[in-house]
Amino acid sequence: KTYYTPDANITEAAKAGVNISEATYTNDISAAGCQPGAKPGEAGSTDDEKTGDGIHFSVRTPSNYKDTIAHPLLMVYAPAGRDREEAEEHVYLTSEATAAGFIVAYADHRPLSPESVVQLAEIPKLIQEKWCIDKKRIFLTGHSDGGTVAMGTAFFNGTKHIPAAIAPSAVGMRGEDLEDRNCVKPTSVMLMHSSRDKLFPNYGKEAIEWWAKCNKCTTKTYKAIDRKVPEAGKAWGWEKYYKQELEQKALDLKPGQPLPFTTPVPAVEGCMAYSGCKNGVQTWYCEGNGPHPEWPGRNKDIIDFLKTVSSGIGK
Repeated sequence: KTYYTPDANITEAAKAGVNISEATYTNDISAAGCQPGAKPGEAGSTDDEKTGDGIHFSVRTPSNYKDTIAHPLLMVYAPAGRDREEAEEHVYLTSEATAAGFIVAYADHRPLSPESVVQLAEIPKLIQEKWCIDKKRIFLTGHSDGGTVAMGTAFFNGTKHIPAAIAPSAVGMRGEDLEDRNCVKPTSVMLMHSSRDKLFPNYGKEAIEWWAKCNKCTTKTYKAIDRKVPEAGKAWGWEKYYKQELEQKALDLKPGQPLPFTTPVPAVEGCMAYSGCKNGVQTWYCEGNGPHPEWPGRNKDIIDFLKTVSSGIGK
């Protein structure tokens, strides 16, 4: 485990953030709901659910949960070395998510591998069997390894259909890990990363650039890959040109620099958005300045982002 001393304000927020809230249910619930009594899941806290592969997870519903209303689900994956309870304390999303009408779930960490991502991606389906969930509104988040799981789920072939949007933090995937990956359907992404992350320095910017291209947003293009090898003996100067392009890209993605073709998100400090993305999907990059182990604490921003995405689904 990585040990560091969290800020006292964070500790206070975390204590309050694990409480379950009451949701305000409105009459304009657009999703088809569930039959009364069809889902056996209980209101409030359920702590010891388990997958077929033995992964433990917990579920939190609004305190006044109604089993006939289809709820959005926020799935939280734990960072390395943390279990579901520690993950809940680490991200303290329960209070805000349940107040906004979400069901929120926390999963134990599993060592990262393609297999473990697929196993962890099973959890939303298991939750749907017991609680009334809108399967078009499944959202994934997590920090460090947990963020990597959320992101991998969104583009792995067998799991990419699951999330409507992702909000990963401190992801351990960089540009070169993604360049051979096929793009998936345009997907809303709010990617959080710290300019002071020493474990995964600048990975977030490289990762969001990949998403922005896949989401067909307006991005800067670099002629950094030369497919044509000039004939021997002809000094075209290609190598120098491509080297310049790569150097320019490195400058554009430097920590603390705004990404090319992004604009600040109104009223959300530190977040930049791409424009012109296909199907109106949101593509945000939010840069913090905490150490790698620290959750960015943008809980209100995350919930607002997911509510905005949620309200656009099916329109």
